Formats: sequence, C-alpha cells, structure tokens
Amino acid sequence: MESINSVYPKTIPARKWGNLLALALVVVATWLPRGLALDRFVTTDEVLWLTRSGNFYYALTQRDYKNTYQREHPGVTVMWAGTLGFLARYPQYRDSGVGQLDYLPFHDYLEQQSKALPLKLLATSRAFLVLGQTLVIALGFWYALRLIGLGAAVVAFLLIAFDPFYLGLSRLLHLDAMLSSLMLLSLLSFLSFLEKRNLRDLVVSGAAAGMAVLTKSPGLVLLPVVGILSMNELWVRHSKYRKNFHMHYLWDSAWPVVAWLVVAALVMLILWPALWNDPIQSILNVLTTAESYAERGHDTAVFFNGRTIPSGNLGKSYFYFYPLTFLWRTTPVVLLGLAAAMIGFALRKPPFDRPSVQATVFGLTMLAALFTLALTLGTKKFDRYLLPVHLLADLLAGLGWVFVATWLGRRNLSGVYRLSPALLLILVIGFQMAFSLVTFPYYLSHYNPLMGGSRKAPQVMQIGWGEGLDQAARYLSEKPDPEKLKVVSWYSEGPFSYFFPGPSSSIPIGPLRTDKNWSDFLKNDYVVLYIHQKQRGLYSKRIEAYLSGRKPEYSVWINGIEYVRVYALP
Repeated sequence: MESINSVYPKTIPARKWGNLLALALVVVATWLPRGLALDRFVTTDEVLWLTRSGNFYYALTQRDYKNTYQREHPGVTVMWAGTLGFLARYPQYRDSGVGQLDYLPFHDYLEQQSKALPLKLLATSRAFLVLGQTLVIALGFWYALRLIGLGAAVVAFLLIAFDPFYLGLSRLLHLDAMLSSLMLLSLLSFLSFLEKRNLRDLVVSGAAAGMAVLTKSPGLVLLPVVGILSMNELWVRHSKYRKNFHMHYLWDSAWPVVAWLVVAALVMLILWPALWNDPIQSILNVLTTAESYAERGHDTAVFFNGRTIPSGNLGKSYFYFYPLTFLWRTTPVVLLGLAAAMIGFALRKPPFDRPSVQATVFGLTMLAALFTLALTLGTKKFDRYLLPVHLLADLLAGLGWVFVATWLGRRNLSGVYRLSPALLLILVIGFQMAFSLVTFPYYLSHYNPLMGGSRKAPQVMQIGWGEGLDQAARYLSEKPDPEKLKVVSWYSEGPFSYFFPGPSSSIPIGPLRTDKNWSDFLKNDYVVLYIHQKQRGLYSKRIEAYLSGRKPEYSVWINGIEYVRVYALP
C-alpha cells in the first residue's frame, strides 16, 4: 500500500518554497501601499459609485433585480465591493425604505444618520476593492511564474505593484484598476492554458474575462485577443498539419474559445442579477449606451496638451492622446525596461529565447495594441482609460530588465561585480517604489520626470480629480464655528463635503451671468477654487477679475503642483 507520506509529503521542495515566498512578497507589495490611509481624500466619481453601490445593495435586498443595473459601464464588481462596505458599516440601509436615489438625496439621507457615515462607507468599500484586486494580482503572478519564470515574474509584478498610476487608481472605488487587473489575469491564465492545456486555467481565464466585462465594457477586447491567440497556437504548434489540414484541427483551436465564452457568460449571469430579470435588454443597454457614451464625448470643456477644448470632443484628430498621456503617466523605469525588452526580443536572448516567454510577449503586445486602438476610436478620452495597457507595459518592462541583468551575469564579472545583476534589479524596483511612494497618498499626482514631471504637467495634462480639496476642507474646519461658515467649492459633494462640517455649496461657478447668482456667490464666506477650473475655463471672467490680485488665504500643494486655492470673501 502506498504510504501516507508519499501522498502528503512532509517537506515542500525548495522551489515551491521560493515560489510561495515570492507570492507572499507580491501580495504584501500590492496590498500595503493601497490598504493604508483609505480615508484621506475623495475623488468626485467615487461619490457616484458609492451611490450606485447603495442602490445596488438596496435592490438586492428587496429582490428588485432590475435595478441592479445602475450604469452602462456596468461597474458590477465595484458595486459588489460597495455592497460589502454597506454590510460591514451600515447594513440597516436595506430597511431604510428610500428606494433608488440620485447622489444628492442619497448623501442627504446618509448625513442625516451621521455626518461621518459617507466617508466610513467609502473607505470600507475601498478596502474590499483593494483586497479583491490584491487577490487578482496574486493569481496573475502565479500564472506569470509558469510563463516567464520566477525572477522575471517577481520583477514584473513588483513594477506593477508600485506603478504610481495603477497604485493611485487601485485605491479608489472606481472601475479602471479592477478592469486592468482582471484583464491581465484573464490573458495570463489563457496563455497558461495554451501552454499546458489545463482546463482549470481556461476556467480561470473565462471567469476573469466575465468579471472584466462586468466591470467595464472595454473588457470585451479580450474576445478577439483570445480568438487570435487560439488560431496562432493552431498555426505554430500544429505545423505538421498545414499540408493535410482537417476540420477537426480547426475545432481543436475553436473549442477553447467556445468554452471560454461559456464560462464568462455563466460568471456574468451569476454575479449580475439584472441578467436574471431581462438578460437581453441588460446586455443591449450596456453595448448601445456605452457606444453612445464613448461617441458623445465630454459634456464640458477639457484641457489637453496646452489647449482648452470647449466642446470636450477629443475625436480621431487627437489620435496621439493615449500615446502622449502614457508617456506622462508611466515612469523612466518602465520606459527603459520596454526599450531593453525590444532589444532582447529582437535578439532572442534570455529570457526571450523561451517559447512561453515569446508567446507571452505576443499576447501582451497584441492586447495593448487592440485596446489602445479601440480607445482611440472613441471621442471621450481620459488618461485613466488606458490603465490596462500600463500593466501590460510594466510586465514587458520587467522582462526587459531581466534580459539586461542576465546579460550582465554572463559577462564573467569577478569580485563584487558578480553581484551587479542582482543589484541592478534591486535598484530598478527601488526607483519604481520611489517614484510612487514619495507622493503617498496622492499617487495620481505623479508625472513622468522624463517628460518634465510636475513642473511641466499642468501645461499639458488636465490636473486633479478632487485630491487636495480634503486639505482645504480640513483647513476651514479648524476655523471658529466651522458649522456656520458658508463655503462654495468645486467638487463640493464628496471631495470637499466629506471633510467639512459646515454647509458646502455647489453653485455653478462657471456660468455666473445674472446679478442674482453673483449676489448669491458673494454671500459665501469662502470660495475654494480647483486647478483644472482654470485649465478648462470653468469659472467666469467676472470671478477671475474679482479674485485677481487677491492673495489666497490658503493653498494646497501636492508634489510641486498647486491644486487648490482658498479665498476669503469680504
């Protein structure tokens, strides 16, 4: 009889221990800079997603499955994180009887329960989303181990963990970071399936793809990528069939895509109750409304590359939007790593001499190209929409740096110089960490120093999403009787109001044309202006003239950029 020790060995092989320790390192590096200080500031879109999460949670508990459709994004994974936040912080919301609310009545209701409740709910929901993304990244790392090896996987995923743009967005109750994490996992697990033909990998890939689409509809770009990878695998691995081709060889390539689609559809059906109610209409709403949303462009002016575009229309003439914003949002470490990767891949030098690495590079590059193309065709453009490409680029850059380190290691260096490959990789990770952690917790204030950094960024990039208004609110909260102060602030609901005990106003500062609006404006004690208001021309010339020459009572500077000015009104 087979001994129990042969089935359950007492010792784990050293290689397994190394993999597990590397996994633990990646998990800690992913969670730690994201999981701290989640209540420090608020971005404006999170106010909307907290509201939608409340509506989603309420609809679930009332079995009103139709109303689990909140937006065309559709943002389901984000709303599940928000639902967990409600369950942890305010489960009795299900008994409130308020129904489906817009964000202003929703926040009025929460603040009636407790002024601090919205921020607590948001921070807790963020924590659940950070935890979910950490698990997704951990799974992605495990698949990368198989495809590119331990050293390359560790370097690549530490570059991802400390990518300042991804780091900043992955702390928020928002869509793009979760979409990016899930798309990366889906791609890597599908590549692993093609390598090993393990059905479990195909299930993981399909499930991740389904959740990616439930997060944001651009996740559909995974479908043509998976199809192309399957056909490529048939062409490369079954070359002996090219002369005597039979239809069952084509099925050998097609069935994984069919199974992948089935798994993705099942996961979507399980996680989104709106599909239980009316699956066809829900899907049509996502596809048609999302297309219209992308084609419509912005509702207000935007600032890009030194220009204010009043229409907000960034159509095909701005084809360079994403390449340029990528350069601004990435780091020198990633750009140099990408250059090294191109050289190493062209020369087929280690680690690019391995077929699994070559297949991984092909998959990463193809997904990055198709995703960028799809976004470029849209009229509405934001730098954060390209975040999935940043993760793909980080992984490629990690391979590039491993190529450089391997090349150094083969130079027959002696003495202390033999440590140069390891020292190089440590410095690479250290610099990536420095670029991000120096801006804690305002990671989104990072701009690539090779492009001019924070000194030049306001001349090119639209700055700010609400960061810094928290500091202005805290400053005014220290005034005598802050509850009696009347303040008009940009992004009043959330980024400012969550941190200010008094009544904040959302008077439209831009089109102040009537005497009544002007007199209402002057009744406030303070006005809080935000950096991109001036970039986008979103406050009137009358206000600009009125405040010109006046010194702000308080300014908020983040990473060398003045985000906020607080003016006292006489």
